[in-house]
Amino acid sequence: MSENEVLQEMLPEIEQLNKADVKICNIPISVAVQEAGNLHKRVSLDMDKLVELGMPAELQERLGKLRAALFAAEVNWQEQQSERSKALELWKEKSPALYELRKDIIEHLAFAFRKDERLMEQIADIDEGDTHADAIEDLARLAVLGTQNTELVQAIKYDVAKFASANAMVSEMSGVLSTANGYLYRDDERKLIRDKTYTLLKAVVDEIRDYGRFAFRNDPALAKGYTSKYVRDRAKAYRSSKDITQN
Repeated sequence: MSENEVLQEMLPEIEQLNKADVKICNIPISVAVQEAGNLHKRVSLDMDKLVELGMPAELQERLGKLRAALFAAEVNWQEQQSERSKALELWKEKSPALYELRKDIIEHLAFAFRKDERLMEQIADIDEGDTHADAIEDLARLAVLGTQNTELVQAIKYDVAKFASANAMVSEMSGVLSTANGYLYRDDERKLIRDKTYTLLKAVVDEIRDYGRFAFRNDPALAKGYTSKYVRDRAKAYRSSKDITQN
C-alpha cells in the first residue's frame, strides 16, 4: 500500500481530530517522518521486551501507518506550496497587462459615456476598489458595460474586441490569483491535514519512546534509540555555542 493510500485510509480518523488539539511540529516534518521510521525499525528489534512491559503490539503497526500518512500529507502540502509559488510568479508576470487593460477601458468608456450621467455613475462605482480581486472584478464589469453600449463605444472608434480580451483575461487571472493567495484568509485544508496527522503520530511516538526509555533505563546506548537524534544534536550545538560565548 502506498503512502497516499495509507493517508486516504486514515483520513476519517485524522479529520476527526479537533483543531484545538493540534500540536505544532517543532522539528522539520521530514525529520519527524525519518525518526518515526527509525523508531519503527528499533521497535521491531525490541518488541518482546516492550510487550512484556505492557506496550500494545499493535502500536508498532499504527506507528508505521501514521509515518506513511504524514509523509503523504507533507508531499501534498509541499505540492500546493509549489503551485502557489508558480501562480504568484505568473501573477507578477501578467498582472501589469490586466491593470493596463482595465485603465484603457475605463478611460475610453468614460470618454464614450461622458454625456450620459447614469453610465458615468456606473464607471465611478466600478473604479472604487483597490485590491487585485477588485481589479479582476472591475475588468469583468467593464466588459459587460462596454458590450451593452457598443454604439457609444464604436462612435469613438474604440475596438470592441477588447471586451472579449478582458473576459478572457478575467477567466485566466481569477484562477491564478485564487491559487496564489486564495487561502490566506481561511484555514488551509492540506496543511491542517498534515498537522493533524503529525499530532496523531507524535502521540504514538511519545508513547513508544516512554516504553523504550524505561525498558532500557539501565542501558544508555539502547535507551538513546528511543530519543530524538535531531533534538539531541540541536541541544549539543546549543551547548557548544554557549561554551564559545562564555570563553
